[in-house]
Amino acid sequence: MDLLEPVLFTDAWGSHVSIASLQGRSIPSAEPESELWMGAHESGPCGITRDGVATTLADVIRADPAGELGARCATDFEGRLPFLLKVLAPGRAISIQAHPTAEQAGLVRDQDRAAGRADATYVDDWAKPEMLVAIAPFTVFVGMRPPEEVASLAKRLAMPRLTALVEAASTRPEPCHALLAAILATPASEHTGFARELVAACVRVSASPDDEGHQCAAIATVAEDHPDDIGLAVLLLMYHRVLEPGDYIDVPAGVLHSYVSGLGIEVLANSDNVVRAGLTAKELNVPELLRIVDPGADGRVGHAEPDPELPATERFPSESDRFALRRLHSPDQVAIPGDGTPRIVFCLHGDVTLTSSEATLALGPVRAAYLSARDHDVTVTGSGEVFLVTLPGV
Repeated sequence: MDLLEPVLFTDAWGSHVSIASLQGRSIPSAEPESELWMGAHESGPCGITRDGVATTLADVIRADPAGELGARCATDFEGRLPFLLKVLAPGRAISIQAHPTAEQAGLVRDQDRAAGRADATYVDDWAKPEMLVAIAPFTVFVGMRPPEEVASLAKRLAMPRLTALVEAASTRPEPCHALLAAILATPASEHTGFARELVAACVRVSASPDDEGHQCAAIATVAEDHPDDIGLAVLLLMYHRVLEPGDYIDVPAGVLHSYVSGLGIEVLANSDNVVRAGLTAKELNVPELLRIVDPGADGRVGHAEPDPELPATERFPSESDRFALRRLHSPDQVAIPGDGTPRIVFCLHGDVTLTSSEATLALGPVRAAYLSARDHDVTVTGSGEVFLVTLPGV
């Protein structure tokens, strides 16, 4: 068992209070703090101390993938830890984005390599399914509304420019995809006028207490940080949801999404494959996003379910083949499943102790541990809230 030193990211969209408050540091933080990573991703591997030597989890796994991860990971997941755990803390909307399937990523990587543009679009051959569990109210835009709902909202906004795009798309074989493509094809010289007209219309409709009014209010709020961005029009096509603490959303490949604000625990495949289409200063790749987006795919929103096999434990069902997530409440000698495979144990609140026949490790608030394939018969005891990441089926 190894205590992890998480990696803190300071993207511009992060919060000045959320992560610092969790960790008991003074607020506001000097920089916006966006993510706390716990894993072995090459862009931010956790620090660990092994046999008195400071190193990283990525280096330890790279030196002995079969021993650290077990035979299944070494074979099926190219000797890499298949999952990554994060605390996610957007203070403003994150980019509108989608992730490819493994097949889509592999095809483009082959094409890029053949053209001498290695890693130009995607940096690995993996899909990037992800799951977000709200630990404070969390606002998201996710999935695409059916054409009739978009047409209804467009009618209330009463924007001739938008109405014309909706009507033209309605005659196409895939109206939602056609409308998304049409909005993103708006000439850059027209973005400002379109966005400002849209925001003014959203402010008017936001006076209504219904779902469309709430969606328009959320878009107007996003516009405070992303003025004149064409992505504001894309948000019209998406479902607006507010996850309450304990709610989760499972986001497979192809789902259009943007996380707006809140605080959550995110678990995802150990990949950095993403393409963006708005609400960001980072590189956009509209053609690729239009190729991979699935207008019929939506993130599944749900609640944790009791785990019938472990006391004081809930599970969050997911479609992913790279991770499974559980939450334990004040566990009393609960056995950690997954002997022979890697696991990450994260204590969000309280104090717990991990115990095996060979070692004991204490975890306080916002601390995490890595359990390798060699760590057997580990139990967790204490008073707190603990998240556990394992392979699926464990």
